[in-house]
Amino acid sequence: MTGPTGPVTGRVEEEEYLASGGVVHQNLVERWSELLVLNRTVDTLCQGIGDLLMIEGGCGIGRTALLLELEQMARARQLVMCTARCSTLESDFSYGVMHQLLEPHLSTLAAGHTEAAPVAAELLAVMDSAVVPADAASDIHVLNGMLWAVRRLAGQAPVVLAVDDLNFCDASSLHVLAYMARRLKGWPVAIVGTRRLGEPVITPTMLAALHEAGEWTVLRPAPLTAAGTGELVDGLLGPTPTSVVEEMHGLTAGNPMFLNTMLRASGGPHHEPVGAGLSAGGLERLVGTTVRNRLAHLPTGVSCVAETIALLEGEADSALIAEAAGIPDREGAGALAVLGGMGLLTDLALPTYVHPVLGNALRRLPEVVAPDRVHRRVSEALHRRNAPPADVAGHLMRTGPVGTGWAPEVLRAAATAAVGERRPAEALALLRRALEEPLAQDVRDEVQAELDCVELITDPQGLLPRLRARLGTTQTAQSRVSTVLAYAQVLLRTHRTEDAAEALEECRAGLTVMAPSRSRDALLRRIDTAEAMAALLGSSGASQISDLLAKLCDDGTGDTLHKVSLQALEATVEGRTSARTVVRALDRELAQAGQEAPLMPYTVFTLLWADEPEPVDRWCDAVLTGQPGTGSLPATVIALALRATSQLEAGRLQGAERDARQALELLGEQEATDPLQSLVLAPLLNVLTELDRTDEAVALLAGRGYAGALPELLPHTMVLAARGRLKGARGDTEGALADLMEAGRRTENWGTSNPAVSRWRSEAAFMRNQLGDVEGALRLVEDELHAARLWGTPRVIGVALRAKGLILGDEEGLAALTEAVEVLRSGTARLETAYAEAGLGIVQRRRNNRRAARETLRRALALAQQLGAVRLAARVHAELLAAGGLPRRCEHFGTKALTASEYRVALLAAVGRTNGSIARELFVTRRTVETHLTRAYRKLGIQGRSELGRVLQA
Repeated sequence: MTGPTGPVTGRVEEEEYLASGGVVHQNLVERWSELLVLNRTVDTLCQGIGDLLMIEGGCGIGRTALLLELEQMARARQLVMCTARCSTLESDFSYGVMHQLLEPHLSTLAAGHTEAAPVAAELLAVMDSAVVPADAASDIHVLNGMLWAVRRLAGQAPVVLAVDDLNFCDASSLHVLAYMARRLKGWPVAIVGTRRLGEPVITPTMLAALHEAGEWTVLRPAPLTAAGTGELVDGLLGPTPTSVVEEMHGLTAGNPMFLNTMLRASGGPHHEPVGAGLSAGGLERLVGTTVRNRLAHLPTGVSCVAETIALLEGEADSALIAEAAGIPDREGAGALAVLGGMGLLTDLALPTYVHPVLGNALRRLPEVVAPDRVHRRVSEALHRRNAPPADVAGHLMRTGPVGTGWAPEVLRAAATAAVGERRPAEALALLRRALEEPLAQDVRDEVQAELDCVELITDPQGLLPRLRARLGTTQTAQSRVSTVLAYAQVLLRTHRTEDAAEALEECRAGLTVMAPSRSRDALLRRIDTAEAMAALLGSSGASQISDLLAKLCDDGTGDTLHKVSLQALEATVEGRTSARTVVRALDRELAQAGQEAPLMPYTVFTLLWADEPEPVDRWCDAVLTGQPGTGSLPATVIALALRATSQLEAGRLQGAERDARQALELLGEQEATDPLQSLVLAPLLNVLTELDRTDEAVALLAGRGYAGALPELLPHTMVLAARGRLKGARGDTEGALADLMEAGRRTENWGTSNPAVSRWRSEAAFMRNQLGDVEGALRLVEDELHAARLWGTPRVIGVALRAKGLILGDEEGLAALTEAVEVLRSGTARLETAYAEAGLGIVQRRRNNRRAARETLRRALALAQQLGAVRLAARVHAELLAAGGLPRRCEHFGTKALTASEYRVALLAAVGRTNGSIARELFVTRRTVETHLTRAYRKLGIQGRSELGRVLQA
């Protein structure tokens, strides 16, 4: 076959077609080249030259419309038009198509009194016979008779034999057409047919013979462009907004049949979005009906696969599609081949419909398959394949209870992953679905406890009455403890700390009267841990911790690790013992308990305040990666808050902000104060202050309901201190002092003077000093320095010394700042080191030691820039200029500052590759790798390899 394989639309074809006398029909848009070919076919017929023309295309592309256009052209030029439409209902009738083409003319001849009448009558008898001999199609007498009939017609006027849908043409008629096509050369006869690409053919051998019978011109219409869609829409509906046209084009992908279906549904001109005048799903139902009519002639397996693809579009491979449809693999592959050949699918490996509206239509009108059954089969198949829980659970969510033991486990695993990936709403839905399965009571209690943990974040107020009602029912000890723990957490989040303590104490009393056992002791530890966390988040932490320690002496569990952990927390709060002593006691007890001994959540606070970031980060990472026994959504929020605080203290400002933002995202938009939210806001406010984004911090406080008075709980007190520091950075000295002094009052009432918990005194001292109260400022600083030396960590000592040195500003102050720098360099608080260096440089400049000041300030500036501490860097930059120093070119930091080689090496190191293996892979020396890593660490503001992964993912 030869000829155009698709339209080449444009003004040239349009002008040529119009110049040839062609008429523009409203519904034939962007079909200029096709219309031109049709017009030329009619012209050549009128000149006595025949033609063979085939119009091919997928479902709905407009083959029949072009055939009808040819018919109008032919009739307008007084040509003889013989038409036939094939269908599956008539494909078994021999000569059925030839009967449609020739019967009107043969009947006229047979009724006459010419010598042609007997021949015509004989041909009609053959075509009308209910039983046709097996060899009739090969009877040369019949073939020549029909050829004679067509030639007789062509002797009167040019003839067009037009056959629509040759896929379903009967074999006898195809034989005749192929016979004629070889013998009509020189006669003004055109054989024109349409064929559905990709769809099954009733008699493929005969259709192939027709194709081989001559040189065919082939037209393959293309989908409409966006401009063509607009032209058609405007022509039928009137001027239509561009947004509506774009929506229609997107829904139909330029398929004329779907577009016309949509336009008919619209009912007239409008300027509303597509489908505005339809009931829900009206458009899909209309298209669905049309598509189903096209699929009706196909085997049932094809329709079954078509609907299954609509339900699973893009989610299942070809083998899974067949299994979901409940048919053999071979039958499924055949059905996919048919649908793909029809041009309905984009990819047979992962079947997806080419037109979005197709999948929507078939999904809306399931007739062959049951969606519930399809998704159940898919979930079972994916489970057998060991697919990720989220993939399996996605289908379980679309079925009813399946009654298998693995289904709830898969749903729980997917919920755990959703919590780890900060998607609480998804976890909530998965756990509720798990509870629909038939579960043993102990498993049901576990799932309910997991659901409570998620609802503690997503809907604490709604959870409270449900928990209260559950407490009034008969429960096992395990489920009752889980319910009480959730109930106490809700009460804490709504500031009802006394009620929470009472509920926990009542539950504890019930457990202590039980016979000693390992399970009872484990439940007691859960209650004790909750009471310790309640003390931390409450308003009188020190006394509550002491009371809890007294109870441990009488519970008979012999759990020394828990007792030592509480003693360490009490010692930290009191601040009368050094941090080194506290950490040693913990390390010793943990070593005796073994490597598997878990850290208590409240112990992480102790370690954080003791400047022990590594175990803090390990515990947080374990919670956030969902290691067994560590996770719940509240624990995730606390872990993110603690890791943000740890990163802030280490100067990793970007990581601290990222963790805090993720925690706030989990908590959702809230306008009321909440202890969990306050744990997150405190480090975030400090980070935003360091980044000099104070307007953003103020807006955050107002949006979250923290601009006014705050309840007297420790997390809110932390926010109060951070808010005071923020006000100081914005120049509101009096407002800052008020917040800081109030934070100090609450901190002391809570029961601690340890500056590791809150260094409010040094911050308040700066504000007093600015207001001219130097004596009051020094009293605050001396108190903090005394407490800091008792606790003994470099950070708290260095902070207090820096405050003292800046306020004094004399030789004694210079000595204090020098000591602060030395002390801080021995620890991990890099941001405070930068502040101490800056303070030392400032005092050196004020005391006229400009040379020393310039060197010190340059070190401070480099470190501040490396950490991204924008506010500090700006202050140091100004001081350096005042000291007569010319700041060096600002070095860029962060991942964007890495060269391609540095980034490649850092990426390989982050996934655990050694320096040697990196060198071999990149064909460089080991020394080069080490140099690149050193530069990368400096630019990223990190200390070593273990931090690379987290920073590169930021």
